[in-house]
Amino acid sequence: MTVTINFYSDLLCFWGWVGQQHNDQVMPLCDDNVEWKHHCLDLYGNVPERMRGLGEGDKGYMKYAEITERLMARFDGLDVHPDLWRKVRPTSSLMPHQAVKAVAYVAGEKEAHDVERALREAFFCDARDISHFGVMKDVLSDLHLAVPDVMECLQSGHALATVYGDIKRAETDKVPGSPAWIFDEGRYRFFGQVDVESLAFAINKAAAKQA
Repeated sequence: MTVTINFYSDLLCFWGWVGQQHNDQVMPLCDDNVEWKHHCLDLYGNVPERMRGLGEGDKGYMKYAEITERLMARFDGLDVHPDLWRKVRPTSSLMPHQAVKAVAYVAGEKEAHDVERALREAFFCDARDISHFGVMKDVLSDLHLAVPDVMECLQSGHALATVYGDIKRAETDKVPGSPAWIFDEGRYRFFGQVDVESLAFAINKAAAKQA
């Protein structure tokens, strides 16, 4: 039997980006009978509203840019573009999440993982507004995934419905935030900045129990 790792994150969340890096380290350490499923949260579903909580007008965005840079400086290889949040201000994480869901539906979870990584790199490293449909489509094109079936999944609303389903599932499962790993029918729950070796050990332990 296969153990499913449910990974929850928001594509605009810097801690979600850290979680993505953890996944890249953990996946090669896991047994073959492990399946990864990526789920989205709506922490940044309404970015302007979130930023107003830090300050009105430019103040909130500028403050958040400083917070992001300060936190990311703690992690090697996760330098952020200086224009992020200062000049490049996405409106919502729901659009890029739809791209991940469309690719997962059409091509599979592995390809969706690649899209998730590419979108985060486009945003954090290159300061591209991945909440804009055109930018999102360009990222898909770079991966040769802007194919008719994926675009139809986006245009038909199927991807949006799946995103909504994830949001409701996260509420039901009481997901604490981005990133979070939940598996083995909820017996294992990891959240935030995790130890990669401990996460891999727990995943393989759960997989061995299913074998």
